[in-house]
Amino acid sequence: MHSFQDQIVVVTGATSGIGRALARAFTAAGARVLGTGRDQTRLGELAREVDLALTLDVCEDRDVALLEAVVSDRYGRVDVLVQCAGVGLFAPWDATGIDDLRRLLEVDLVGAVRVARALLPGMIARGAGTLVQVASVAGLRGFPRQTAYCAAKHALVGWSEALRQELRGSGVRVCLVSPPAVDTPFFARAGWPDVAREHPRWRPLSAEQVAAATLEAVSRGDEELVLGARLRLLQTVARASPAALVRARMRR
Repeated sequence: MHSFQDQIVVVTGATSGIGRALARAFTAAGARVLGTGRDQTRLGELAREVDLALTLDVCEDRDVALLEAVVSDRYGRVDVLVQCAGVGLFAPWDATGIDDLRRLLEVDLVGAVRVARALLPGMIARGAGTLVQVASVAGLRGFPRQTAYCAAKHALVGWSEALRQELRGSGVRVCLVSPPAVDTPFFARAGWPDVAREHPRWRPLSAEQVAAATLEAVSRGDEELVLGARLRLLQTVARASPAALVRARMRR
């Protein structure tokens, strides 16, 4: 178990799935966790497990301003900011409207940027901290029926990688976490409740596996965490091989 004793960790999207698992894992590792989300029932449950649970819609400036004020007044700093808040959509490209694309970009990209703009300046002023961006395999490659989600996650990956370059030498690290399919309510909420039935050999990771690997990556100071053996292989091939070969491997 990696120790984050008395570190201040903020986790967005902490009321379910990967975010909930990360909030629990950091708490178990000794951190004081401020977990956020929109679902009031789940926030009530979360409040019994973490140091503080706070209502946060990453699309609302007022909510983010309140988060910044609470962090400043209660803790005075953030050691690790983990951005898990996000939404997905499984639909053919021609059934994905402009409003659908705007919604995913607003939550998955702009929402993450909004929270980072609020909390990163304090980390930079202290010269220490880690920003963990929970992206997705969909931020590394394109997949059918996920045009809007892939666009949003690719944008998040690009913004985070550019931010990492700007923060070189500041003492603040950016860690990109890219999991494959994870066994959470995400698929049902995004419009694909039958994924397990349609793919009998589907073997998703658990949210707890992603959380454990993420804590290890943050402890080591890693800049990137790609989960899943096949995904790591694909990334290696993508970096070393022609694009046509990568596309052929993806089709297989």
